[in-house]
Amino acid sequence: MTDRAAVEALIRDAYAARHRGDLDALMGYMHPDCSYRLAGGPQAADIFAQPEGRAAVREQMAGLIAAYVFSDIEELALTVDGDKATLHWRANVECKPTGRSGAFEIMDVFTIVDGKLKSVTQFTDTAAVARLSSP
Repeated sequence: MTDRAAVEALIRDAYAARHRGDLDALMGYMHPDCSYRLAGGPQAADIFAQPEGRAAVREQMAGLIAAYVFSDIEELALTVDGDKATLHWRANVECKPTGRSGAFEIMDVFTIVDGKLKSVTQFTDTAAVARLSSP
């Protein structure tokens, strides 16, 4: 999939599903051999686990949907270059288990295969994520 409009729609639709908490719809945009990584060391917090494969990513996404709510979402830039894309965005994030919230700026890097998200690597302030999430 190298059609820019199709890649943009894929990413925006997947993120809309994530932000409304629709796990089944979100997973419909993921490749069967998908991976997800929030860049950071897994020893800092469980959220930094790096699942690979549809079942593991689904489990991770279910946990993320249950724990984190996004608001005031703003897309800053979406860049597509063939089967690679980046999304720069910001949002307020609330961690439901701790009740803490904060403003985050995020950069996501994607690889698209067969019209699906094969890999997603997310970059943000990992120290702030750990603080938000720590009991």
